[in-house]
Amino acid sequence: MILLGGILFVIAAAWWFWNYSKSQAIQTPLMVGAGFDVSQSVSREQKLRGVAFLNKLVGTVLPTRTPIKIWRYAETMETIHQSRPIASKELNTVTRKMIENYMGTWGTRPDKVMQDFQRYLQQLPDRRAILCLFTDGECHSPQETRAIANQLAQDPQVVAVVVGPVLDKYRASVENDYYEPLNNAGKLLVFGETDAYDALDRLKERLKALDSKTQEN
Repeated sequence: MILLGGILFVIAAAWWFWNYSKSQAIQTPLMVGAGFDVSQSVSREQKLRGVAFLNKLVGTVLPTRTPIKIWRYAETMETIHQSRPIASKELNTVTRKMIENYMGTWGTRPDKVMQDFQRYLQQLPDRRAILCLFTDGECHSPQETRAIANQLAQDPQVVAVVVGPVLDKYRASVENDYYEPLNNAGKLLVFGETDAYDALDRLKERLKALDSKTQEN
């Protein structure tokens, strides 16, 4: 009887934990675009910080099988991956071979990623969207970037745009120039070399608030 009671307790605890985890999970259908700056000004360490952020986002925040599209960019841009991963480890081969150990040309054009992200939005209009730009913050197309940032700021499908790990010398320009329309709209999340987890927590809270608002409606 003691053994049976112990087994029933374990089953009940597992059931409670499963239900609790489910209740805490994000319910809103999401999609993610992730652009990695691979220009020569970006160090491998900075790329690794971006990869770590994406892995945490996929592994601990997003619903399972959230659609994700990944680009790498410098002066030009290319799509390197698109899938609906169950776990972040499914992206390891992509990030290791095509981002961490890849060195692009000089020049940084985030606007090209942002343009393709807009086309990606049209493919999945029923999902709310997050764009991550993993970059040191340098931008060689400030006017074009700001123009698209303004469009994304006004797009109700876009929940958040994450930019980082931004170097201190570029942070003011990122927040107050290139992506200022997003900042004014409350959609911009910028992180540096030490506050990535803070940005991730803020993103999670934003998604939970979106969940609550959706359920109320």
